[in-house]
Parts: sequence; structure tokens; C-alpha cells
Amino acid sequence: MALKQCKECGNQVSDKAQSCPSCGAKQPKKMGIFAWIAIIFVGLLVIGAIADGGDGSSVSEPSPKELALQNLDFDFEWGKAGFDSVMEINMTIKNNGTKDIKDLTVECVHSSNSGTVVDRNKREVYEVIKAGETKKINNFNMGFIHSQATSSSCSVVDLVVM
Repeated sequence: MALKQCKECGNQVSDKAQSCPSCGAKQPKKMGIFAWIAIIFVGLLVIGAIADGGDGSSVSEPSPKELALQNLDFDFEWGKAGFDSVMEINMTIKNNGTKDIKDLTVECVHSSNSGTVVDRNKREVYEVIKAGETKKINNFNMGFIHSQATSSSCSVVDLVVM
């Protein structure tokens, strides 16, 4: 037990006493470790909210690339060539966005009769497609394809916004 001075009357008071025995003034309590941890935690939450913009919203605007991908119409037909070992696609790409795009990455996922994914191809299409333009590309070589592939799903997975 330690003694401290009363802030009201100046007499010695035990640090465990709730009030001064001389004047009856309430004594300030020492904050425990848990109180300090709680204060630090709340402070960090406040600092995090301020650093995040402080408005509490977590909705962000789509990037120009995400916007361009959303505004893209992609249609394709595919077939096998080169002794049925190479995939070729005829694709129609329409840029419904407001910015020109180029260097599209097309990815195709191939499945067998059972529905099992048996192969994938990914290729770059080095073309510029202006805003509002539709471009047709025929007999585009997507590379080797698994011999048991009977269906394919293709999409544009990346591009460059100009």
C-alpha cells in the first residue's frame, strides 16, 4: 500500500482508499491494463476510419480496365484444325465503352463429353478496337487443344485501355 496526497486537503491517503478520510473527497482511480488496451484499440479504430476516408463507405468506383471489360460484347465460334490438334476461333468483339482498347487476352476453357475440364488456352489478340467499334477476327489460332475436348467457353479476361 502506497500513500499519496489528497488533491483537496493535502493529507496523506492510501492509494487503495476510495475517498479521503480527512475531507471525504473522492480519490481518482488508477486505470488498469485492460482499460488502457481498450483505449488504444478504440484509438486505432478511429485512426483507421480517418485514413480510409472517414465516410464509412466501402464501395469503390470500377477501374478503367474493369469498366472496359464490363462494356465489351464477345461472341465466338470454335473448331479444331491441324489434324484436330489446334483450336481456331472466329470472334466478334464489340467495344461498347467510351475508350479505345487493345491487346485483349482471350482465355478458353475446354471440357470433355463428361463435363470435365480437360484443357485451357490463353492468347493475346494484338488489335486496337476503338470505342463503339465492332471487330471480327476469323481463324484465330488459340494453340493446341486436348483431343477429347468437345466444348469450350471463351472470354476476354484482360485488356489495355488506351
